[in-house]
Parts: sequence; structure tokens; C-alpha cells
Amino acid sequence: MLNKILFMRLISIFFVILLVFSNIGTSNLSLQNSKTNDIKIAKSNFKLNPKNKWYDGHFHGSWGRDKSCSDGKIWGGLNFGRRSTLGDFFGEWNASDDSSFGSINGRFINNFLTGIIRNDDNESVLFFIGFISFNDSNFKAIIFNPKLPIIRINGEHESSFLPPITGNYGVGVKTMHLIDESRLENFTDNDPDDYREMMVQLWYPIDKEIKEPRAEYMDAPTFAWLKGRSPIPLFMIPNKAYLFIRPHMKNEISIANDEQYYPIIIFSPGYDGVYQIYSSFIEEMVSHGFIVASINHPYVSGITVFPDGREVYISKDPPGNLSLRSVVEDAKFVLDKLTEVNNTDPDFNGRFDLSKVGMYGHSFGGASTSICLYEDDRFDCGLTLDGVFYTDVIPDGINKPFLLMIAENLFNNDNVQDMWDILKGDALKVQINGSTHYAFTDVGVLLKHLVPLIPINILGFGSIAPKLMVNITRAIILTFFEVYLKGESVENLTNLLKSIDEIQFEIK
Repeated sequence: MLNKILFMRLISIFFVILLVFSNIGTSNLSLQNSKTNDIKIAKSNFKLNPKNKWYDGHFHGSWGRDKSCSDGKIWGGLNFGRRSTLGDFFGEWNASDDSSFGSINGRFINNFLTGIIRNDDNESVLFFIGFISFNDSNFKAIIFNPKLPIIRINGEHESSFLPPITGNYGVGVKTMHLIDESRLENFTDNDPDDYREMMVQLWYPIDKEIKEPRAEYMDAPTFAWLKGRSPIPLFMIPNKAYLFIRPHMKNEISIANDEQYYPIIIFSPGYDGVYQIYSSFIEEMVSHGFIVASINHPYVSGITVFPDGREVYISKDPPGNLSLRSVVEDAKFVLDKLTEVNNTDPDFNGRFDLSKVGMYGHSFGGASTSICLYEDDRFDCGLTLDGVFYTDVIPDGINKPFLLMIAENLFNNDNVQDMWDILKGDALKVQINGSTHYAFTDVGVLLKHLVPLIPINILGFGSIAPKLMVNITRAIILTFFEVYLKGESVENLTNLLKSIDEIQFEIK
């Protein structure tokens, strides 16, 4: 009796799901071939064309009438809703003997699937229901239709709210709590025993085929802080929504052995920011063979969470010389520490190329980038994301390669122009049309998932589509550092800039 009741409940659930998604019809199916062709193009040419939109995920595997799944292949893409367990899928399938092929599309909610299978004759359209189980990299599914035998699907998938990484490497991360015992903490000058601390995340190349679980995008206190930064209340976003984001990075995996040495890049977030919200830019760099050390600066970053649970928030005092010097000295200290780690840590064992060091930062992090390049010969080149500048502390200018990325309408801003005038090495100035100061982060992309009904321009992220903004930004960052830290041709950078309609730029 209980089994019968359970069976009837399942039938009812499937019936409701089919009603909810009955708007998926053959008109949608006619788009499938072009969509999946887009997936193939995006996977092969993503780095070269920053205009390519990305799908939130892609999958490939095999299908069959039994557990061997030997009757054919299946592949396609995923787009998520407000969380990573809800969304649309679309793709193509074929038979192993090439006797038939077709398309598939539908939706998934947690472990439930519903959708349509279309055959190549353009007339055979069948609804199906089913179950799916998946982890970070693999999935299994089973689908049902009265006119078909039970179909089993087994394969691999990769998905994230963040864009796919396009390089040959995966991304490993190691979190480091650093204490600079040569500096007292100036923000707590009433405590003579308080030394300057900071939290650093080291991002480094790993074997892309490693299937270890992914690291979390951020911790709960940092996400709560991020929600609180919105100009309007975002009560509709769950407190654990950071778990939906699923970045590509993995915790403390062995560094890849493909190259003997990897160039180093220091990253500093904006004032009242945190390094986590720049993950899409950092992960892409690492996938192309760079090591990035990102810093959360206590009392200058929005929040710094220490391993013992302490949460240090931004100082109530406005930014000034104290904040600027703290951030600059933090960056120099991190480079000191990386030199030490390179010599003493068996996990890295001399793999850091400390003869090739770059730095970039957003906003206030851009100010610290310019000063580090001016003051410290170890830094070879720098890039800023809508940086603010203090040119009075750079009296002789900068003779190193430098790129200024700028929000809309700030191309000839007085502060930007003052900085531009003192750049004496290879210099580039790039404005992204439709962008705002906060568009140089992951947050616009995340909000399109988490609050899809709220226009992002209301939340301060400009008129440019967030995915396009992220694509353009990370393509330029990557190409700049490939030119000046890996010896690629400068024409790669100028050709990239000429190919992007959404920017204006100047070179000197």
C-alpha cells in the first residue's frame, strides 16, 4: 500500500512539472542546432573573441538502453536560474552507428528533469521526465517516455555562475594568514602589540583534469557583507547563495608540472572591496599559467575574515595616507613572503618566477599598484581597473608598462589624465563603454542570477551586459600580462583592442 501511494505521488509530481514546463515547444527546438554550434565555437575561440557569451555549463557523455550507455553520444549546454540546481539544458545526440541524431532540451529542478527529445526527421517530438544526480564534474540521468525504452545517460559536466576558464590549466588555491612583524597595526595604535596582519589567497596552475571538489566562492561572513553593500535590500537572496556560484578553483592541489616556472602577479581589491569578487578575472589568468596572490587588507578591505573567526571591517575613517601606505606595504610584504615560500615550501619548490612580477588592482588597489611600480624595482608592469591615483607621490613618473582600464565617461577625467601624463613606458588607456566603477567585478554577473528581475543599472553596474563586461575585462588583463610577463607580441594586445567595438583606447 505504501509503495502504491509513493508511486502515485511521484506521478503527480511529474504531471505538475510537465504542466509547469509545457511552454517548451517545437519552436524552441528549432533553435537547438544553432545553440549547440555556439557552444562549440565558444569553447574553441573564447579567448580570442571576448564578445562570446558563455553558457553557465556544458556537458558531454553517452546514452543507452542499459547501464553500459553504449548506444550513442550526447553533448550540450546549461544555463542556470537563481541557483545552480535549477535551470535549462539543451544539446544534441547521435546514435553510435550514425543511424540517427537529434536534439534535446528541457529544464531541471534539483534531481528532476523534464523536456523534449527531437529526432532528425523534424517531426518526432517526445516529452520525457526523469531524474539526474551530479557532483562537481560527473552526472548520471535516467529518462522515461511511454514510447521509448528507459534511457540512461552518463557523462561529465562543468558549470559555474562564473565564466569558463579557457587556458590549459585548472586553478589551485591556498589561503595564507600573514603577519608582518616589522610593522605595527596603525589602525589600532592603542595596542602596542598588534602587528599588521592580512589574508592572502594564492592562486596557481594545476592539472586541469583533477576531479577534486571545488572550493567555495567565499565564506558566510564575507557573503553577508557583500549583500549588505547593495543600495537596495536584497532579502530575496538566501544567506547561503554563495554556495550556488561554484567557482573553478580547488583547495591545495599540487602545482602543475608543465612549466618549470610561473610568473607572479599581485592583486589588490578596491577600497571597501574583497578579492573574492574578482575571481573571474583571477581564475582566467591562472588557467593560462600565472600565479596570482590576492590580498584582503584589514581596515581597508570591506571585511577580512581570519582563521580564528575574527572579522575585521573597514575603518570608519575615510581613506587617506594611512590606508594607502598600509595597502602598498602589504603588497610589498606579500612579494617578500612569496620569495620566502618559493625557497622553503615543498609544495611549490622554486616554481615562482620572481624575475617576472606584475601587479593590478581595482580603484584604491589601482593607486597601490601605481605606487608599488614606482617604488619597488621588483614590479615589472601594472594594470588598473578604474583606478584612483595619487600622482603627488609619484613625482618622477613610471617608466614601466602600464594599462589604465576606465569606466565610461572617465577617459579624460582629471585624475586619469594626471596619471596618463606621467606614464613614460609603454602605456595604454582603455575605456569600456557602458561600464561603471563597480562593473569591474563578478557582482554584475552574479546579480543576473540571484535577482534576475532587478535591472543591473539600478544596482550600479551600468548598461553593458555583465557577461560582456567580464569577457572584455579579462581578455584585456590576460593579454596585457602575456605580453609583458611572458614575452608575447605587443601586436596581440593592440589587435585585441582594435577588435572590440565597446571600447575606446589610446596608446603611447
